[in-house]
Amino acid sequence: MNKLIEKKELIIDNKIFTKDELKSLIELFVKLSNEILDKSKEMKRRDLIREGWNELNITEKHIDTSHSGIDFTASDNSKHCVALKTVSEANDILDSKEIVEIVLNFNENVFDSKFLIKIRHSGSNSGSSYALAEGQDIVWVNESIKLVEGLLSTCRNQSTFVKKFKILIIGSTILILMLFLLNLVEFFIKKMVIFPKIVGHQFTKDIIFYIILFSLVATAPAVFIYNWLLRLFPGIEIQTGEDFQQAKKEKRKKLMLIISLILIPTIISYLLRLL
Repeated sequence: MNKLIEKKELIIDNKIFTKDELKSLIELFVKLSNEILDKSKEMKRRDLIREGWNELNITEKHIDTSHSGIDFTASDNSKHCVALKTVSEANDILDSKEIVEIVLNFNENVFDSKFLIKIRHSGSNSGSSYALAEGQDIVWVNESIKLVEGLLSTCRNQSTFVKKFKILIIGSTILILMLFLLNLVEFFIKKMVIFPKIVGHQFTKDIIFYIILFSLVATAPAVFIYNWLLRLFPGIEIQTGEDFQQAKKEKRKKLMLIISLILIPTIISYLLRLL
């Protein structure tokens, strides 16, 4: 009769991971994996002795039923695989490479244990980030997820402002762009048309039509601007490599650029309209 398998899963979202926090996560993962691995080795050793093996003939390869590793994907699409026993190599990769995905994987056959943590930058290929532990050792499964959850709670939360106020951001952008178009049309009528009063009167008469037209024209760039903002505040953000501080500065610059692209032309068009 097969023993029951306990399974726990933790969805990871709205987190910013620095390279130091990822190093701590790797250390915790290795520690928890080694805990259940040591128990499985001891159990396997006992089973072999009961089967009649001479204890002196039992080697590491006879009792180690595990498979594990750390897989990195960098922003240049290069892949880097590291064994759990060589954590220093993993740290070097975090220090030197801009990582977009890290997968920590461990499993062993004695207790049917499986431990998996996947952290994926939201700007990379689609997919969720999560932690998963399962196996016959219920205490180990529950403790592993609990400790991972505790470590994640120390990581900085990503801003959810853009996601939370999607309708408000898109709506406000559409209104600003409509105002920009309205100012341009009125400026054009005043400065470029031979009979500005007649044309202006006709424009005012059909203002509802033009409002609908402007809103349709403004919707596409408003959605584009929102998606641009969304990429600046991904659900999962990984900050690794030598230039991660520079990346944070670039993020602020891009945010200011987006705001400037919306507000400055609108303000200029309004001032032109007053001339």
